Amino acid sequence: MPRKAASARQRSGPLKGIRVFDMTIAAAGPWAAMLLGALGAEVIKVEAPNPGDMIRSVLPEKKKMSVVYAHCNINKKGIVLNLKKEDQRAVALELVKTCDILVENMTQGTAAELGFSYEAVSRLNPRIIYCSSNAYGYVGPMATWGGNDPTTQAFTGWASTQGPPGGPGEILRYYAHKDINCSSHIVASILQALIHRARTGKGQRLNLSMAECSLSLQGTRLAEYFATGKQPPPMGTACPTVVPNEAFRCQEGKYIAVAVVEESQWPRLCRAIGREDLAADPRFATNRQRVENREVLVPQLVETFATKPVAWWVYRLTEARVPHGRFLDYPALLEHPQVQQNGLIVPMDTPWGTMFMGGVPWTFEKTPAAYHKGTVPGGATEEVAGSLGFAVASPTAAVVRVTAAK
Repeated sequence: MPRKAASARQRSGPLKGIRVFDMTIAAAGPWAAMLLGALGAEVIKVEAPNPGDMIRSVLPEKKKMSVVYAHCNINKKGIVLNLKKEDQRAVALELVKTCDILVENMTQGTAAELGFSYEAVSRLNPRIIYCSSNAYGYVGPMATWGGNDPTTQAFTGWASTQGPPGGPGEILRYYAHKDINCSSHIVASILQALIHRARTGKGQRLNLSMAECSLSLQGTRLAEYFATGKQPPPMGTACPTVVPNEAFRCQEGKYIAVAVVEESQWPRLCRAIGREDLAADPRFATNRQRVENREVLVPQLVETFATKPVAWWVYRLTEARVPHGRFLDYPALLEHPQVQQNGLIVPMDTPWGTMFMGGVPWTFEKTPAAYHKGTVPGGATEEVAGSLGFAVASPTAAVVRVTAAK
């Protein structure tokens, strides 16, 4: 059975004691701030009144809340403030003074229009690390354009290398691939800025974009183009630089992924599948030759793998120590012992019930990271505002300063 659902617990992690002002929306920014929370930071999500973060409307829903929103915003305290109102903006600016990090990923200029430009924030808190991310970068003709995961895939050439051989290219169906890749870069850059601040005592501004992060992820494909002068074509599941390294259809119609990433694995693969003749063929002696003769070799492998079921090939390839993998769907993945014993998928207690998500991706011996339940949008407004000396009854009510900030 899957591991017991995680729930709210004493906050720990290497970022314990760090406070984050999270004014992000959609996926890339919220997921980055969520990861900072998993690392132990206290993350305060500052959200506009209804409808709030646009991602709340993304399907599917659980108890009328988007599960994407729920996953992107665990590990946080949610507060709702109307930053267009001066008195409520004052609460947020007071909060900024207490924070180590501000993260925003709105269209360029939006944060400044709300009174939260880097210049304004750093005057209040010179030690703050101010991280901005957008779709296409902060200069150039598209600097103020909005964008999302699919449009970034299209713009950066990613889609041109995906899809079946001879096809037009396609958008990767996993909608959040570029979002979450950008999130990882956001977290990494903030961690480096924290190290810099520890050394110098100074905060700084960070800018990055989904386009930049997407292109950095395509380093090998760009290298292919610059080395050959030819656009890398869509190749389905195949790898342009290693043969074999793709999916093969087995007897019952299921697929298995097989890769030969070291030369010593090639003869072992041939013995495992009963094709020693391929190992003896000089046209396939090295990976370079196998790449050059892909059109001759791959059809023979396709024919061979179609003769036995997946389970047979898994047994043979495991015995031969050849890299391979079944194609698992989510129900099978959830029950797999490797997934369960390593906590790769965990049930998470949320205000909307138990939801499954990928487990914490790091293991720290002395400062364990963890997921926390979080609150509903605005659920921590009274708590956070009160700690700053304000009373905020609602986003439409006047703010009252009740005491000096604690």
